[in-house]
Amino acid sequence: MSLETLVQGYGLRGIVAGTVLEGDTVAFLGGVLAHRGLLSFAAVVGAVVLGAVLVDNGVFLMGRYAGQRAFVQRQLARGPVRLLRARLDRHPVAVILGFRFVWGMTTLGALMLGASPLNWPRFAVLDLLACTLWALVFCALGFGAGQAIRSVFGHLDLHLHLGLAVAIFLTAAGLIALWHHRKRKHGGRRQ
Repeated sequence: MSLETLVQGYGLRGIVAGTVLEGDTVAFLGGVLAHRGLLSFAAVVGAVVLGAVLVDNGVFLMGRYAGQRAFVQRQLARGPVRLLRARLDRHPVAVILGFRFVWGMTTLGALMLGASPLNWPRFAVLDLLACTLWALVFCALGFGAGQAIRSVFGHLDLHLHLGLAVAIFLTAAGLIALWHHRKRKHGGRRQ
């Protein structure tokens, strides 16, 4: 069985499941698959949104019911989460709409929001909007990367096309992480 057949047969279910496990990468690769015409862009975005909403709401509920446990409180006492928590009182809508876009904060952000007094229906509605925006951005980035790969290399076998897309994604992620690390490091020296 070819990779194309596997993607067409299990692609959307795989994208939902993959988004629950590793959202950014799966959303990006879903966009690449949509560029290849193996799945529709709208269906990929829908599958990514579904996976993201499922994981965010599940983690929110874990925070709601286990948020006062010592282990959870230790996780929520970490630096970036404390900053997010401090902004929650002043800008709750911005925090709910934005935590999914802060790398490394998706799970801890939803956990922190669940442990807060925020009510679940409000979170669920705003999270659906945030997940939709996030899915559109990452799937569009993947679609664009797929288009760039095709422009530079022509039509490649799917496994090569996906391999190049993963390399692009990992390179971009590494550069962003390096920039963020240097920004924090230099920011700490000025204080």
